[in-house]
Amino acid sequence: MMDCTSLDNGSVVNVYSPGEQGTTKSQGGEITQVSWNSQVSHILASSCANGTVVVWDIRQKKPWCELRCEANCPVSDMAWNPTQGLHMMTASEGGGGHLRLWDLRASTSMPLTSLEGHPGGVLSMDWCPHDETLLVSCGNDNRTLLWDLYSLQPIAEVPNEDVAAAATAMMANSSSSNADPSSIYGGGLSSSQQKRNDVQWSPLRRGVISTCSFNRKIQAHSVVGLATKCGRPPKWMSPGSGVSCGFGGVVVSIEPRQKVVKIDTIVEHPELVEASEKFELEFASTDCITYCHTMAERAEDEYESQVWSFMQIMFETDAREQLLNYLGFDPEKINQAAMEFNEDGSNPSDAEPVPAMSKDAENVVKDALLVGNFEAAVECCFRSGNYADALVLASCGGAELWAKTQAEYFSREAKRRPFLSLVSAVIHGQLTELVGRSDPKKWRETLAVLSTYGQSEEFPSLCAALGDRLEESGDVANASLCYMCALDLAQAVKYWKLTLRDAGTDLLSLQDFVQKVTVFTQALDCSYDLDDEVSNLFADYSKVLANQGDLVAAAKYLKGNTKDTKELRDRIYRSRFGAFCPDLMASPPDFPYDYVNVGVARDLHGITLKQPVAQTQQYQEQQQPQQQQIMQVHQSVVSPANAQVQQQQPQQQETQQSYSGLPPGWVALQDPSSGRTYYANQNTGESSWDPPVVASPALAPQPEPTYAHPSASPAYNSQPVSNQMQQPQTNGAVNGTSSVSTTQKVASKYGDGFVTSASNPQLAEQYGNVGTSNPYSNANRPGTAAAAVGGGQTKKAPVSGTLDSMPTLSNEYLPLQSGLLAIVEQLNAASVGGMEKKQAMESQKAVAVFIKTLARGEIDSDVASQLTSMLSYLQNRDYGSSSAVVTRLISNEWKDHKDWLKGMKILVQMVSKKQL
Repeated sequence: MMDCTSLDNGSVVNVYSPGEQGTTKSQGGEITQVSWNSQVSHILASSCANGTVVVWDIRQKKPWCELRCEANCPVSDMAWNPTQGLHMMTASEGGGGHLRLWDLRASTSMPLTSLEGHPGGVLSMDWCPHDETLLVSCGNDNRTLLWDLYSLQPIAEVPNEDVAAAATAMMANSSSSNADPSSIYGGGLSSSQQKRNDVQWSPLRRGVISTCSFNRKIQAHSVVGLATKCGRPPKWMSPGSGVSCGFGGVVVSIEPRQKVVKIDTIVEHPELVEASEKFELEFASTDCITYCHTMAERAEDEYESQVWSFMQIMFETDAREQLLNYLGFDPEKINQAAMEFNEDGSNPSDAEPVPAMSKDAENVVKDALLVGNFEAAVECCFRSGNYADALVLASCGGAELWAKTQAEYFSREAKRRPFLSLVSAVIHGQLTELVGRSDPKKWRETLAVLSTYGQSEEFPSLCAALGDRLEESGDVANASLCYMCALDLAQAVKYWKLTLRDAGTDLLSLQDFVQKVTVFTQALDCSYDLDDEVSNLFADYSKVLANQGDLVAAAKYLKGNTKDTKELRDRIYRSRFGAFCPDLMASPPDFPYDYVNVGVARDLHGITLKQPVAQTQQYQEQQQPQQQQIMQVHQSVVSPANAQVQQQQPQQQETQQSYSGLPPGWVALQDPSSGRTYYANQNTGESSWDPPVVASPALAPQPEPTYAHPSASPAYNSQPVSNQMQQPQTNGAVNGTSSVSTTQKVASKYGDGFVTSASNPQLAEQYGNVGTSNPYSNANRPGTAAAAVGGGQTKKAPVSGTLDSMPTLSNEYLPLQSGLLAIVEQLNAASVGGMEKKQAMESQKAVAVFIKTLARGEIDSDVASQLTSMLSYLQNRDYGSSSAVVTRLISNEWKDHKDWLKGMKILVQMVSKKQL
């Protein structure tokens, strides 16, 4: 052994032999091979020519054990298992050429197994460093074998091309007449010279081995194909890596030889994410007017610029004036142009005067005015062509004449002066008719008229009518602009959807569509709902964002109540980013799927289990004849003076008959796992295995009448009727079977037939041992059913611990409900291992029971207030204060609320542990 650690200091190499002192005679011999252990650095093995292998402990400088392979048969090679430090393989050069597998923990004289494949002996072997089930060996038989240690059989032979080529050449030379004499009489290379004397696996390249032969050749071979002949892939070909895709663009991957699970978010469309983030940032940092103005300047085509300009006008305080300016009608410029107008460069004062009225016409007009007939004067002016004089005279003749004169004037001059049709529509309030007969090509002028003269309440409908007019003419693009002025989003998006459809699967076009609709909705009422088609487009956009990992942004665009929207909203709410979505946390979404009763579970024999409802109804049907017979017996012994008892009997019968039904709000359901029927209240969320009891109407207090039995004693006559009616079945004279009916009725409440008076107050009263202690008072009796406890008190139905059919709390407790449910979701997502998942389920059950009990009004406001404080402490990461609140509640309220306090304590402990 040589210690080379001191070479850097220039010292002499330290040489020592670990087995010099105390070396026995059996250890002597020629050392044929040494090999370091694959797992322990100070363990070394050496093989000897005498057939032994010694395992040395270098630290102790003495042998650790000795293997006796085969007497007087040299050990040609040995190898350690690459993964198990106590497994070794040895090879014998002579004899049968055995390969022996040793387990140093079991025996040093008896190998685990032996492999036989080289009759002439094994020269070299090597254990595969990448798959401990593969071994390669070469021997004196000129064969190189690949072994499968699972089957302990050779699975393939590595071909020796030199031997095959030499054999072919020898056969060719022997058959040729011109054969070389040297090759016939021992010339050339013999098979012993082509024999492989060493074989090794590559430590880096998987499935590659090297061989060395006596003819001075070193060859590299790929045995990947040969290694698969064992019927299974080698370990270097097994899936050491894996990948799985999840919701939200999450990809979970594992890599070979690494104990790390990587969770990455893959962004397939970075340009969409960049555009979405840019929109969110710009829209949140500025007002709508500035943002629309920026988008109008940034638009690449004219229509997009018009859309954003119209959208900017929608948010202006003086929208009408801004609309006129954008349409090209600036009032100041028009006024200045009118003042400076001069046709053909002439002065307006030099214009030729209007032709004067004839003398005869003047006389007629004057005579009509003298008698006050303005209508005749106006008519004369019209006939003489003096329309201006007619309008002046009509203004003095009253409203009716003025309107008539205006109509006549417009009808005579409209064709010659087209602008008069506009004046007529404005004067007579006929803007709708004006839109109907307007020229679609001059829609800007028509829109300007509507903006100038339209009333506020009629302006949206007029713009919508103009949009319909343009849409009918085929100008859908400009029609959408008119619909924008009408604040009609449903009509405005028609053209936007057409352009989006033409764009195909271009996600940036979808981004532009969502962007425009989102800004448009800011000008509408907050309660405005998108139609299903637009909601589905928003859902598609949200789904794409969610697939890029931007779940918070995706939740903002979930509008409407379509199926796709509900499903995606629920998935985001239940994801790891659900707690960061304020809209979802403020109002948790409804479950997107319908609850379906899958039917009754079947037993192993395929027979449907019996329904408890049918058993209950059958029992009630059997009891009704007995009760009616008892009532008839009582009626036969009641005296006429006790008519009040007879009046009470129909009420009791009605109450008994209504017991077979269910109270309002209760429904009978079937448990799919057990087939049993349970009862649930759709209004309060309560559930119970027992049928709910119908509350009987309170009867007015009545005097207790007495009646006499013909064969009764005076003491019996003095007993109140009510007491006798409470225990009619104890009287054997009434009915021979009634003595056991009470016991049967009580026993039917239990799954077993054993009922004691100590656990049932009805039997205690029947047999007189009322003073017997009842260990189950104010508690449920163990078993499949619950015993009646208390003096006629109705047992409260159990509260379900599931989150299904959660009740709606009042506005005061809604934050408490949503906060606790959010914590439960985070705990379920963060729980790892069986114990943590079980604790998370206990916490979820406690939260569900608390919310449902609070909805039933069975929790004091003080307790609810303390739970609100606990939630606030948890949200602020004040775990000590929240734990103190729970401890105080357990100390003071455990008796009444133990069904959910234990789970709340677990919830606080888990949140404190996880630092959520």
